Amino acid sequence: MKMNIMALILFEKLKGLFCMEKYSRIDFVNYTSVVCILLLFFLGGCEVCDCEKEKDLFPAVKVAEKDQKEMVLIPSGEFIMGTDMVDTEGTHKKIGAVKPLFLDQHPEIKLFLGSFYMDRYEVTNEEYQKFLKATQFTDLPAHWVEGEYPADQGLHPITQVTWWEAWSYCIWAGKQLPTEAQWEKSARGAEGLPYPWGKEFVKGKANLGIDGDRKTAAVTAYPEDVSPFKIYGMSGNVMEWTQDWYLPYPGNPKPDARFGKELKVLRGNGFQKAGHYFLPAYRFAFTRTEANPNDFFENVGFRCASEIINEKANL
Repeated sequence: MKMNIMALILFEKLKGLFCMEKYSRIDFVNYTSVVCILLLFFLGGCEVCDCEKEKDLFPAVKVAEKDQKEMVLIPSGEFIMGTDMVDTEGTHKKIGAVKPLFLDQHPEIKLFLGSFYMDRYEVTNEEYQKFLKATQFTDLPAHWVEGEYPADQGLHPITQVTWWEAWSYCIWAGKQLPTEAQWEKSARGAEGLPYPWGKEFVKGKANLGIDGDRKTAAVTAYPEDVSPFKIYGMSGNVMEWTQDWYLPYPGNPKPDARFGKELKVLRGNGFQKAGHYFLPAYRFAFTRTEANPNDFFENVGFRCASEIINEKANL
């Protein structure tokens, strides 16, 4: 019964792929790819767990079976999400940004999340190549040459992948893209820190801004860019795709024409070569950025999450 429900959910998600009218690299979604993903889903299993057990019975760290990535347990409980900060100086007008600062991150709210696992590091070129070989996907990141990632960048985060490709990797690995809430809790901790490492921004802790590398770095290159849950790279290196559409938070009264189910949310900051993302306002761990799920960028990657699901729930 449970597998039938999960299959139906997956089918509905895949069905939406065929309804896209605008695309940039959507051509990879064809009948073969869909069959491949469905087969991978059933062969790989959905990795469900029993949530009625005490949370301390779950290992604090586990290694995912399919992609062998280390995952960290984020325990259930409340956390602070969003902010009530306001830009009284209209900074976005001075820098030519589309939207006012902070308003789409209102209001600051306290949420409860059940336990889940989060990849400790972003998915790397090396790991993504294994996924491509296993699934025989033919669409490659734009900066790869003849199916190979740049030399000496095996441990750098994968970039130039669409939301759909990131989602496909997570499904193959028996996981999912993190929700915004999962991502933010993993980055800020239960207390809602403004930066993963604490309350004050410190130059050099993360690969971002003028003091960063201005290109990707190995996922282990910035050991101080670490959250209270020991999740790395959530402040810099690359922005990360999340599962969610760009929608207002509950209680946000600000209308925005960009809200809806056309854009996906990116979280975190990444290396930058130029532009307004250098500004302090974009360094906060509650910052959200929106992008077309069919587009890909040189400073956007992803990591996966894995929820603990109650096996005894009546599905």
